[in-house]
Amino acid sequence: MHYWRHSGGVDMSEVIAGRTVTLLSQWFDFEGGSLTNLDATPTITITSVATGATALAATASGITHPGTGSYGYAWTPTSTLTAGLYLATWSGLKSSAPVTATETVTVAAPASADATNTSPDGVWYATREDVQRALDVKVTARNRREIDAALEAASRSVDALCHRRFYPVVATRYYDWPNFQYAYPWRIWFDQWELAAVPSAVTSGAVTIPLSACNFEPVSSGPPYTYIELRRDQPYSFGVGSTPQRDVAITGLYGYRNTETALGILTAAVTTATATTISVDGPTSAVVGVGSVLRVDSERLIVSERTESSTGQTGTITASKGDVSLAVSDGTKYAVDEVLLLDSERMRIDDIAGNALTVERAYDGTVLAAHTAATIYAPRTLTVTRGALGTTADTHGSGSTVYRWDPPGLVHQLTKAEAITQLTQERAGWFMKASTTGQSAGRVSADAIQNLRDQTYTEHGRKSRIRVV
Repeated sequence: MHYWRHSGGVDMSEVIAGRTVTLLSQWFDFEGGSLTNLDATPTITITSVATGATALAATASGITHPGTGSYGYAWTPTSTLTAGLYLATWSGLKSSAPVTATETVTVAAPASADATNTSPDGVWYATREDVQRALDVKVTARNRREIDAALEAASRSVDALCHRRFYPVVATRYYDWPNFQYAYPWRIWFDQWELAAVPSAVTSGAVTIPLSACNFEPVSSGPPYTYIELRRDQPYSFGVGSTPQRDVAITGLYGYRNTETALGILTAAVTTATATTISVDGPTSAVVGVGSVLRVDSERLIVSERTESSTGQTGTITASKGDVSLAVSDGTKYAVDEVLLLDSERMRIDDIAGNALTVERAYDGTVLAAHTAATIYAPRTLTVTRGALGTTADTHGSGSTVYRWDPPGLVHQLTKAEAITQLTQERAGWFMKASTTGQSAGRVSADAIQNLRDQTYTEHGRKSRIRVV
């Protein structure tokens, strides 16, 4: 028996990772003969040509039979699948004899950051609560939207100022070789896509280059690592692919630095990868805001909202502004700076002594009131974007540690200042009023933010490379 295989009338298929390609096999009695059915539905297996790793285990599920001798399969490689050549192998029986057919599939990098969940949208270097505290504004739905928009613009503005991306993202980046960077043939500059850690894989033309054959520089001050060099005492080189386009692929954690702070824990298990809320403890609630980038196990999550939930305790306190001691049954369940809600009054915890919380009353523009055995609420339910920044959504056990990614201090301060400037200028109609001294009102603030921009760029900006001829 003779077989012929193809997809869309060509001998090789191409697909962008995260999208779908239909693979088709057609089987003939003999070369030039008629199409003929196999004894039963065949199986299909897909493996990496470079590594032999299985991208699709042998399966007959999902295989279609559109006509005599024809079998199809719609394959969607995961958006994180390493780009390169893959071999699709069809296996079946004809007249009880085993038959096989193969086809090469080229998997290319995703077309956009959205396809791999690596988009910076919603990744801010300050939180909504940071700006609210600085402006001393009351929480409303309207100013939430305004602040969120200002933070998005401010964060991307800081990226543009410093010519780099500070946030951590797991991704595969591709580089042409040769790439006209005017660099040594064993070196590739990462430009704005710097590595925050030694990567997990380096390939050229789908051929793996061992990490031991690579130097990530600058070794003395990195991360971030701004370029890679192949060791000249090792037998590896770039440019071994059939085309210079996207010849080199590097998979790893990109960003400026992966600086994290352990905050607290999950107070309830996350039992599915599709859940959009998580429950946290007091220490986490006290410091997390909308825009915080968190990590639980290997999954990163972006906080998009905070919701009040019961702490399981009650409190009684008078309507006196001087009554600032709130007795609770277990003070260890709370944290300084956590904001509580009793009835309609918010209170901020300033200190904790045993089971007595020292609080600031009527916080955030709420009204001072008396409370008797009132349920104590706190914003311990977080609405989150799952599997953010190139990670994969997963389940997590109760008690799992919650980590927060922290941007550099100057980056945090400048983002907050840029957002505040945008909000105040917007509310002033984007013009400056003259003061009684004859100078522009707001001049000092303009000078201050420019100084902050200069400091941030000096400390964290990516400078141009200078080539000496």
